[in-house]
Amino acid sequence: MAESIKAYAKINLHLEVLNRRDDGYHNIFSLMASVALHDLLKLEDISVRGSAGGIDIAVAVTNKGGSYGHVTDSIPAHENLIAKASTLYLERIGMNGTAAFSIKKNIPSGAGLGGGSSDAAAALKLFNGMFKKFNEFELAEIGSKIGADVPYCLRGGFAICRGKGEIVLPVPGKLPYWVLVVNDGIHIDTDKAYQALRRSGDIDRDQEAGIGKSTRLFAQALASGSIEVLKTAAVNDFEAPVFLQHPAIGQLKEMLYRHHADYAIMTGSGSSVIGLFSTKDKAVKAQTKLKEKYDEVILTRFV
Repeated sequence: MAESIKAYAKINLHLEVLNRRDDGYHNIFSLMASVALHDLLKLEDISVRGSAGGIDIAVAVTNKGGSYGHVTDSIPAHENLIAKASTLYLERIGMNGTAAFSIKKNIPSGAGLGGGSSDAAAALKLFNGMFKKFNEFELAEIGSKIGADVPYCLRGGFAICRGKGEIVLPVPGKLPYWVLVVNDGIHIDTDKAYQALRRSGDIDRDQEAGIGKSTRLFAQALASGSIEVLKTAAVNDFEAPVFLQHPAIGQLKEMLYRHHADYAIMTGSGSSVIGLFSTKDKAVKAQTKLKEKYDEVILTRFV
């Protein structure tokens, strides 16, 4: 039995970091979107039984190639989010056993694209498709125990995300733009990015300030298919501290605009920067030029 699923990358079109929570996380306000860039996760084999004798779960994840297949090999088994998701799901339904996954890894790691979270969400979907134990809200609650972006990755599409990321408000609409995802190979540690943001002092703001207005503006933008609101209202609070520490990432954003991106922003805590282009021709021309300097320049679209 081999069940497979695509785990789509996520991008942040807007990301505000707000006040710190009692659990150590920060509240955020973000406009997220899924793009066609994806990992391919396959459940190769599973053998489960009741857990009357105690919890005994083993999960294996095998590298099946892809542009970032080496990342899978470098992650210790106990840190692999696919294994964490699988173990948590089976524990919740009171089952023991073994599960074997393979993954074709195409989403860069440590790049602000949610690759690990998306893989974890895909594993939860595979298990829930098989056992059908949880509704979407219950599955999202399980996902929130694994990572802040997992509840969003379970749903995908355009969404406003709040809380630590676990509050997901789908936003209907579309953006008929081509997306360039550019990564210069710099790995950004998310915890260190938050530390830098706290040192900058631009944090701990009122989590409700301006959120209602911004939500309406972004919803209107998606309904109309226009990015004019993004140009004037969208930000990524991580840009200032990350660009200060890694000027090359800020230069990458400037280069996207120089090559006629209609909108550009760093996604997540970095290091990838995305550019939106109104036509495929403009996007391909920019991709060709940027590939002269950067190894990873991916042309994709919203899904």
